[in-house]
Amino acid sequence: MIIRTVEKNDINNNLLNLFIEGYNLHYDNRKDKFRKREKQRLKEILIEMMNNTDIIVIEENNKILGYLAYQIKEKIDKVLWIDELVVDENEQHKGYCRLLLDKVNKIAKEKNCNAVELCCWS
Repeated sequence: MIIRTVEKNDINNNLLNLFIEGYNLHYDNRKDKFRKREKQRLKEILIEMMNNTDIIVIEENNKILGYLAYQIKEKIDKVLWIDELVVDENEQHKGYCRLLLDKVNKIAKEKNCNAVELCCWS
């Protein structure tokens, strides 16, 4: 198992499917905030996110099983903000989320962040 920085060709290695899975979960639960999108538009949004946000992926047997997108924000304190955390629904409960969070905590320490934060909807 490898945790690494996202690469452009990861879109064709399950990353787009995971992004769509995460987006549809948001859409299904918050139609007041999200609208239905076609696959091509979601691919464009993902590419834009890849160009503007730091993303790490967890890969096993040459397949992306999950990803975590984050940004470093500096207001009063320097904070690593988790934008998205998605693990393939068929691969959940195997510790992949924990591994991604452990990695991002190390990144936050390396970048001298005071905290790691995320927002979660119930």
